[in-house]
Amino acid sequence: MMKGCRRIPPILAFAITAAAFAQQATPRPPQSAPPPTQSAQQLAAAMQVIQKELNSVGKLTFKVDVSNADEKGSSQLSEQASKVIADPATCTIRYHWWESISGNVVDDEDKSISLHDVLGVSTMSAEESWKKEAEKEGATPDELKVYYEKFDPPMFIVATRMAGDDGEAFSFTDQKQASRVGKAVAQAVVLCGGKTVPI
Repeated sequence: MMKGCRRIPPILAFAITAAAFAQQATPRPPQSAPPPTQSAQQLAAAMQVIQKELNSVGKLTFKVDVSNADEKGSSQLSEQASKVIADPATCTIRYHWWESISGNVVDDEDKSISLHDVLGVSTMSAEESWKKEAEKEGATPDELKVYYEKFDPPMFIVATRMAGDDGEAFSFTDQKQASRVGKAVAQAVVLCGGKTVPI
């Protein structure tokens, strides 16, 4: 035994070894990155909100007053997203979309949104959405005083954007419901690896 050194008792030696092992263990992930189980639970909850709320909307019928370079007048629109299945396992929202204008069916098909591919999510009034599209196409402030779309009753949408400016939108007459769905969609998109940059 070396002079001046004491033998470490077995129990103390074990404690030191365990402490050293604990220090080398993989650190916990930061609070901003929830454990996988927690993320899965959050995604399942968000998708449940989306599915429940969208299936509760039912058929929407509303009037749109239009004024632009090509036309001026009113149209009666009806639309419905039905059979909505928000699947957390595949990060996909599947649904059937039906739409008619002045009594003529213009769309009647099954659709799906892959939340992995979403690049943007926004919740806004339908009029605000139309204005953004018009500005994107080059409409000036003076033109927007004459060109417009007005909805009766007021409509609100949750819109998603994909690559190439493609995207889908869900309509609501209840602003609070639109806000609930918008938040749930944005949360699900983030958890699925998509992006939520405002449209």
